[in-house]
Amino acid sequence: MDNLLKQLETLKIRGDFCEDSSWTPCIDLIQRSFAPQRTIGTERPCEEKDFKEYRLVVERNLRNIRSMLQHISNSCREKQLQLCNATGTIKTFGMNLLLLIGEHSERNIWNTAECVSISKELLAGFCDLYSCQNVSQFLSEDENFISLLLMLRPKLLKDTWKTYPSAVACYRWILQEAEKPTLFNHIGDVLPTALIILDDYFPDNVVIGLECIYQIIQHSYMKKGLIDTGYAKAIYHTLELLSRQKEVRYIIPLYSCMASLLATIEHWDNTINLFEWTTRDDVLSTLIDNMEFEQNIELRHAYMSSLPQLITNIGCAKWCEALTRVLAEYCEHHTDLRTLKATLETAKTFLLIFRLRVAVNCTPLYTAFLKLHFDLTETPVFDRAIMQNLEDCICMLYQLSPNVGYAVMNDDRMRSVLSSSLPVVCQDGDIKYFE
Repeated sequence: MDNLLKQLETLKIRGDFCEDSSWTPCIDLIQRSFAPQRTIGTERPCEEKDFKEYRLVVERNLRNIRSMLQHISNSCREKQLQLCNATGTIKTFGMNLLLLIGEHSERNIWNTAECVSISKELLAGFCDLYSCQNVSQFLSEDENFISLLLMLRPKLLKDTWKTYPSAVACYRWILQEAEKPTLFNHIGDVLPTALIILDDYFPDNVVIGLECIYQIIQHSYMKKGLIDTGYAKAIYHTLELLSRQKEVRYIIPLYSCMASLLATIEHWDNTINLFEWTTRDDVLSTLIDNMEFEQNIELRHAYMSSLPQLITNIGCAKWCEALTRVLAEYCEHHTDLRTLKATLETAKTFLLIFRLRVAVNCTPLYTAFLKLHFDLTETPVFDRAIMQNLEDCICMLYQLSPNVGYAVMNDDRMRSVLSSSLPVVCQDGDIKYFE
């Protein structure tokens, strides 16, 4: 304790914290510990050398703040001082502390693993001091969320955000911690920053932008206000431009955003006719075109993993022929087990949703599935889920097109290939499963 008091005395932190003046040096210590502005090299991605000097002192600063917070907690406990409804300087202290915690909420180029560990301790101390279960609860009270964003905003303007990557990390952390539907309630304050980050040409920033947009869309799911304000169109336009870029890191988060956004748009569009061309068809058109001509293994996996969440209504039946072609091609050229697994999972979704259209497209699917089954039998696959999904697809296909299935299964050549490995036998057009 004596060492702690000496350390705090060195930092000029003293007093019983009943007076505003006692909090001023505490706030100053926190503000001096924020990651500095990046003044050079904004035309390139951030590197550790940009924060070389800061990294030399950041751990020491955070340890000092941890000691300070411990002293404040002890003092407030002794004097039974409650900070849960604090205003003025006391609230400013808490807000600054949260911003610092947000900067170091995860490992990054301006900090160390030790910084992240201390940040977690600071967060626990903050929640204890301000009598909240977690930061989400604090953000939901007394306009704390919008106050925090307003403090962060000068660092997140169009001409400043790239010079404060730590502020971008903090902004993302705040969005992740906010309870639903906080981001929708303040969408005019949170969305512009996300769109600015998303509209960058550095892949790392685009990924952060997509993560932030996804959080905003989730908070706005099925909210009519997202449509009425025009924000849905603005988000869709930005995402649609991104869908033409072949960067594997974008694809899964991009189409996750698209799927959720389209569900909200379609829900409130009383004029939509699913059997005519819709916005969803625009998205599927781009995605399927990309899939048909792509040979890169990582891109094929990302595209196929993204597809099921977009073929969710009967209006997508207009894509049955193209989807059949893609599924057959991905089954035939299966050089990657992850992609093959995603393909068969997508095939099961396809067969379930478009049951009435499957018979028309069953021949190429039978050909692809049976060839694949033969290949995998000849070359054993260690992932049992792949074989199970494939056999499920063949059984489902037989159920949906029994006439063709009966002819296929009773062909002598097919029987010699399948033998007893496939858990289905045909008898008078019926199918039976082995126990």
